[in-house]
Amino acid sequence: MSLSLKVATSLMRWGSRNKRFGHQDFYTASFARQTEGGVSIATRREFEDGAGFFRPFDGSLSVEDFAGKDVLDLGCGHGGRTVYYLLHGQPRSITGLEISFERTSVARESARRISDDDRMGFAIGFGESLPFCEASFDIIISYDVFEHVSHLPHVLDECYRTLRPGGRLYALFPPYYGPRAHHLDFITTLPFLHHVFSPSVLVEAANAILKEQPQFRDVPVSLSKVSYLKREVLPGLNGTTERDFFRVISRSPFHAEQVNLLPFAWGPGGAAKRVVRNFCRLMLKLPWPFTRDIFAGAIMCVLRKEVRSQESGVRSGH
Repeated sequence: MSLSLKVATSLMRWGSRNKRFGHQDFYTASFARQTEGGVSIATRREFEDGAGFFRPFDGSLSVEDFAGKDVLDLGCGHGGRTVYYLLHGQPRSITGLEISFERTSVARESARRISDDDRMGFAIGFGESLPFCEASFDIIISYDVFEHVSHLPHVLDECYRTLRPGGRLYALFPPYYGPRAHHLDFITTLPFLHHVFSPSVLVEAANAILKEQPQFRDVPVSLSKVSYLKREVLPGLNGTTERDFFRVISRSPFHAEQVNLLPFAWGPGGAAKRVVRNFCRLMLKLPWPFTRDIFAGAIMCVLRKEVRSQESGVRSGH
């Protein structure tokens, strides 16, 4: 065992014993199948966090804005937030999309127990090839998904295709070098591990721990891969940094209404979290020559599909 692997494994073991560490069973399929009152615990947790998506938009988006709209929940997980958006936003229709048959099945069963409303549906598909016709939606929302897709520019192209003119895409996701964007929190809460160790070392360390504590995850962590950005990244991630994202959207057909970096620890919390958040907010204002991911908890964006001038002329009677 190499020195770097020994150190990485030791740090991750320590992180899993941290008193702040919890909910590791959320990452197992067996946990998602556990129910309370017929509703998956995973679905219930998502439902209870339904308002969380709107906080970073600082009043520019609320669930009430979904009223009378056709909405796509891109990467709906176990359907909890989808049904929250339905009940509190009253859209004309809402569709949850997931790549996993297992998650989609849980979503269909559990969300239906919360609300058996025909306006809500679920589908299986990939963001790079959305299984919907052109101009199907008024709004697309995506929560912690863009860091996982195989090819983000293709996903944005598909979102543009399936939005109606004037429609908007609202997305929230962590940049790759964010403090805890390694997505190893089913084992450890320690930040910046992916700044110190290579993806292959972290994968090997994670799997060594999973052999000792298989309750953390049903299956081993897959091998690291080369992303659409031509760099080695942790499995399940595409390596998109804040700088990468700005380049991607500058080449997309969307008009960027808002693109903001949220400081690390941006969510609700105590005094210590507020101190970290305020420090990171200050650091994000400085023109660093390197990526600002290290101070960012998430990227928040609002992208609009503009109405073409010919369409505007027809509507105005010209």
